Amino acid sequence: MTLGYDVAHDFIDHINARVFLYICSCSFAHLPLSRYPTTMLDTNGGLPTMDELSLFMNDSPLSISSTFGPKDSRSPINMILLSSDLIVFYVNESTLLKASTNSFNNMLPRETKGKFERLLFLSDTTSSELDLILRAIYNISSDVAPPANTDVRNVTGVIDKFPSFGIQPRKCITSKSRLFQYLLSCAPIYPLHIYALAAHHDMDDLAVAVSSHTLVRDLSEITDDLANRMGSRYLMRLFQLHLTRTQTLKNLLATQLGLHTPTARCGFDGQRLLKQKWILAVAALLYAVKPDTTTAIIRDTIVAHTSDLGCPDCLKVRDERLDSILRYWAAASRTI
Repeated sequence: MTLGYDVAHDFIDHINARVFLYICSCSFAHLPLSRYPTTMLDTNGGLPTMDELSLFMNDSPLSISSTFGPKDSRSPINMILLSSDLIVFYVNESTLLKASTNSFNNMLPRETKGKFERLLFLSDTTSSELDLILRAIYNISSDVAPPANTDVRNVTGVIDKFPSFGIQPRKCITSKSRLFQYLLSCAPIYPLHIYALAAHHDMDDLAVAVSSHTLVRDLSEITDDLANRMGSRYLMRLFQLHLTRTQTLKNLLATQLGLHTPTARCGFDGQRLLKQKWILAVAALLYAVKPDTTTAIIRDTIVAHTSDLGCPDCLKVRDERLDSILRYWAAASRTI
């Protein structure tokens, strides 16, 4: 009798596994298992093994996340997330709930402690997306080397999905977070896209930090899509930064050059040559002035146009004025 009971019990478990697979393949995959027939739930507690998971997924090959594995010691593991491409993530339910404002897209908390009640199959979330979401929640640095090995648009696309899981980007991507630092490291290559991401989610600290990297780009590169993502407020702040820096440098260069006390070697007439060469140098700079014009370019241009002056007093006047320009320009704000 006992043997017959065991065989029957194993057969029922096998049938339940196939039923579960069918449900996972349907559009109801996000529903908690407590809404399915109670015979599907294992009430023995704990989490399903990889063999059990593979059986439930019709013997499909499963892989374990390299970051969120079963031996993770960050917090007690009491739940499994399964991505659409069948990567297994071991997590803590309370950690997800604490980070979410909508109970993780209304999928948590689970209502029982049964094995397969602790499994959540995310049919429309890939492992790369889920990995980034969990890294933001747990504040873990990214394995992806920025920015050569990844398309930043993929990263920003995942961050745009954060709110659907009740995760507010501006609350988890702060100046002290690992994801903030990762995005900032991408900014030199993708300044406008990272700035647009920060603006779209009102992440002001990130927008300010990234704005200095936008100085190397022409604002004509801002597409309609980027402009819409930035919104009027952040777009205006970016334009003001570029225009203000450009005008500041123009004003510094436009200030007239002083004169030195006339000497036997160089009187007022002799100093006209200094003024002429200075004006030519300034004209060359004004023609190509940009918000990211470097102090090295300013110095090299001025020196190149005035290096043949023979009067040491004229050179002293030039150097004093040049140093003043460079000092004020270096102190000019580079962020919104």
